[in-house]
Amino acid sequence: MMLAHNGWLWLQVAAIAFFGSLAVTGFMRFAGLGDSADGRSAHSGIIPTSGGVGIIAGLGLGLCATAFIFQGLELDRGFAPVITLLFAMGLLGLTDDLLTLGPKFKFGIMIVICAAAVRVIGAPEVLPGLYGPIVIPYWLGFSGAVLWLFVVTNIVNFMDGANGMIGLSLSVAFFALFGIGLIGGSAATMLLSVLFLMTLLGFLPYNLRHKAQVFGGDVGALTLGFGFAVCVLFLIDGTPERNLHLAGPILILPLLVDTILTICRRIRKRENILRAHNQHLYQRLIQSGRGHLAVSSTYAVITLICANVVVFGSGKAWLETPRVFLLMIGALVTGWFLVGAALGNTRHHKTR
Repeated sequence: MMLAHNGWLWLQVAAIAFFGSLAVTGFMRFAGLGDSADGRSAHSGIIPTSGGVGIIAGLGLGLCATAFIFQGLELDRGFAPVITLLFAMGLLGLTDDLLTLGPKFKFGIMIVICAAAVRVIGAPEVLPGLYGPIVIPYWLGFSGAVLWLFVVTNIVNFMDGANGMIGLSLSVAFFALFGIGLIGGSAATMLLSVLFLMTLLGFLPYNLRHKAQVFGGDVGALTLGFGFAVCVLFLIDGTPERNLHLAGPILILPLLVDTILTICRRIRKRENILRAHNQHLYQRLIQSGRGHLAVSSTYAVITLICANVVVFGSGKAWLETPRVFLLMIGALVTGWFLVGAALGNTRHHKTR
């Protein structure tokens, strides 16, 4: 039975993931686990956190429904072990929400989980070059894939500080990944993308508000970030002839650029980059008076532009070389500095 040719069954699985996430996230509003404002928060007061438990619940229910509805479905190699690692990452996030783990200990566990996932899925063997694919040694492909998983997981966690920010941006990214998985024929990418999309849609009614009713917490951010990065590795492994290595980085480029430039900015100021802060561009926009929803929607619109580049560019060989990718990086980096400079000038005039 082909996964892509059964629309009605797809709707059933999607509905189960959506309503599972909607119900459990709603329950987490009253579960008693609260998040108070700290050095990196863009909110005030105590708001229930670990709404990401609903995301995990929706994902789990969707996977169970898939196993029952699509019996005999053949997925990419190592799918079941990777799902186990995905839930392990979510458990790590939940533990951090409850106990506040030290960053070095948490990062160490994350690296182990990421390395195990790459070992199961497989490391990329080529990279897109300016004049064609570049064959790379196994150690470089393995190290790069582990770094990809680790960095994306943390980027999603770092950027999860505004209402609807991660929910909107990753909803767009997962929808695009589903389309690319459908075009390329990667069943694992299609399945995980649609399940994550529906669980996010179940989570957003509580989070996409002027005053959020619940946050995803580390359990939600680590699960979503790791899940997105894993989907991309499944896509690369399942479509070796299409050279889609740049699809994932382009889809999260707004989050990627904000995080990397903010870290560079803090290093230049000789700050401890492991310490909580509120210096991301999106946080500075909120501090300047822009609303959470306006800022999150802006990032989502930019992500939508990136998604169009990925989906339509996959058929035009745009992803086979890094030229378009580098142009997009240049545009976003320029925008980041221009907006940051404008915010600095505005703050300077207010203090005069």
